[in-house]
Amino acid sequence: MSSGVTIEDVYHEIQLIKKTMVRRQDLKSHIDTVEIMSNQETRHILKKSDADIIHGRIREISSVDDLLHKS
Repeated sequence: MSSGVTIEDVYHEIQLIKKTMVRRQDLKSHIDTVEIMSNQETRHILKKSDADIIHGRIREISSVDDLLHKS
């Protein structure tokens, strides 16, 4: 006697699971975002960095020497 479950039934169930499944990589990214946004000091540093970019307080770094020599 057959249980009435076909390969197609299993395939469709797997497809439904796949649509709603959260990948570990995506979950880690969301956790990282929550951690960053929960840290007031980190948010302040990010806002300051954004302001520096907007006001042109940036310089191109293309080598270790560029990084080590402030100009």
